Amino acid sequence: MAVVTGSVLIDILLALISALCLLYWYITNNDDYWDKRGVANVKKGLFLGTFLGKQSQAEAVKEIYNQFPEEKFVGLFQFKKPVLMVRDPTLINKVLVKDFTHFQDRAGATLKKDLFSRNLLGLKGSVWRTLRHKLTPTFTTGKLRGMFEQISKSSENLITKIDEVSSVKNEDVDPSNVLFEFTLDVIASCAFGVQFPPDSPDFKKFKSIVEKLFSGSPLTFLKFTFVTLAPKIADYFNITVSPSELYDYFMNMTRANMKYRKENNIHRNDYFELLLSLKEQEEKGEITPHVATSVHEDDAIIDQMNYTEEDEKSIDTSEKWFTDESIASNTVIFLTGGSETVSRTICFVLFELSRHLEIQQKVQQEVDSVLSKHGELSFEALREMPYLDQVIQEAQRIYPVLPMLSRECVKPYKVPDSDLIIEKGTVMLIPVIGLHKDDKYYPDPAQFNPERFKGNNFKPNSTFLPFGDGPRICIAMRFAVMEVKACVAKIMSQYTVKLSKKTQVPLQFEVRSFLLVVKGGMFLSIEKRSPKHVLS
Repeated sequence: MAVVTGSVLIDILLALISALCLLYWYITNNDDYWDKRGVANVKKGLFLGTFLGKQSQAEAVKEIYNQFPEEKFVGLFQFKKPVLMVRDPTLINKVLVKDFTHFQDRAGATLKKDLFSRNLLGLKGSVWRTLRHKLTPTFTTGKLRGMFEQISKSSENLITKIDEVSSVKNEDVDPSNVLFEFTLDVIASCAFGVQFPPDSPDFKKFKSIVEKLFSGSPLTFLKFTFVTLAPKIADYFNITVSPSELYDYFMNMTRANMKYRKENNIHRNDYFELLLSLKEQEEKGEITPHVATSVHEDDAIIDQMNYTEEDEKSIDTSEKWFTDESIASNTVIFLTGGSETVSRTICFVLFELSRHLEIQQKVQQEVDSVLSKHGELSFEALREMPYLDQVIQEAQRIYPVLPMLSRECVKPYKVPDSDLIIEKGTVMLIPVIGLHKDDKYYPDPAQFNPERFKGNNFKPNSTFLPFGDGPRICIAMRFAVMEVKACVAKIMSQYTVKLSKKTQVPLQFEVRSFLLVVKGGMFLSIEKRSPKHVLS
């Protein structure tokens, strides 16, 4: 029955138009926020263009970064919320490291039923600090050495798979799927403690679940938008960005694995075993907070908790942290840091090596020399490949898989040498892709030049942030680096890769993706090296 105009259809249209106008007002009625504070700004955000399929987040970040070359920071909006893009390296260091206590949380809602609700990506404040202290020792040099055997086994499976794909098709191949399966094999073994037979139904199921986790579908963006605009409503109705199917799958896998290991008294050198050990210590009341004393230089990169200004007494040790749900959530964190992101990085490394055969030859010579000395690929052998380190870091610079970092201001902060006071709740955006391609910091930034990173050994700084920096630096960064190095070294010991004419250069990237995903595929010609050069 019509109420306003005498026509039901027109009434509905008027209602929709009114609702859209109200929504537009709600999103834009804060447009003068940065103008009032004298901050150069743009009246747009990063996600609408991505949702509509017009512009990727990486392109949007780089466009805004390049639009204001003389500014230390630039204002923009994420829907209605003010966002401050920080361009100045000194201020970036303060946000991520030195003044971390003002910006200790990652931006975004934390939902009770979300898959990431109990891991380091989603937790905030003192809850995050407590868990970070407890998990940091699980990624030290000694623990990584223990997990290398699992990576080595997966690299053998990778070579077998590459041989099959290249011989069966007898043509140029897109290695992204094979490399993704390699990283999943590593994660299944090291993080979840299961060894799937290659191409088995269980592995295919695992792969399909993980692909859903990284899906950049319009529905995913729509749910992300709703969760961002109305987190409390989303929490009340159990609306999450990740499908409930993922939560059930990983919870069932975790519980089944825990039960199997306990009943059969099985122990392995993997991350899952380390979590179970922490759970057992916690149940016995033996677990103690991690307090850094003297640590290995490599370990210090992921252990920057001194910047949290939290002493041992401030760490809550009473709450039970290693529940079944927490263990499942903290194994899933491996998927975000060690699967899709790692496989993409390996692809970009191989792509650049295929374009610069002289650099590839230098990598092969280093790999051959080290393997000749050690007899096999090992944890110690990888540490003696500094040029490979440089190649990987340069690929990460040109192709940062995560084009930006975000932090949330948790208490008011006065920007040094400025009148600007950043209010609590403001999102701080670090434009990684803009910094990595700024000729002020990297002359001739489009040129692939591994010499830029000679002696760097993956140390972050305010203009090189593939893993972030400060106390919230990716805790699994050294595991991810070990994974990339082992994979590339294994491939270089067996093959030479050349660029296929099928690959569109320059590379084009998918718009609706949170990561840098190549549009149309990245094809390579994979040629077996002469037997006299090959040492398996």
